[in-house]
Amino acid sequence: MAGPGRLRLIHANDSKDVRGANLDRHENIGAGHIGADAFRELFAHPATEGVPFVLETPGSREPGNADLTLLKQLRAEAHATAG
Repeated sequence: MAGPGRLRLIHANDSKDVRGANLDRHENIGAGHIGADAFRELFAHPATEGVPFVLETPGSREPGNADLTLLKQLRAEAHATAG
């Protein structure tokens, strides 16, 4: 079911494979076929405001992971541009 307020979580990872490949191989944010700009656009959408994300990229459980820093930066940029 779709509708306002229904988005509860964003599963964030870039993709090693092209769309439609029917594979789920994760890549670091901005290093795959999705790209960093897509995440910036996603975070600019009003439905994602305040929605947490789960990061699932290579090394995402490591302290100081660069993908986490990048996603937070992209989210901040999206909000600055929208506001």
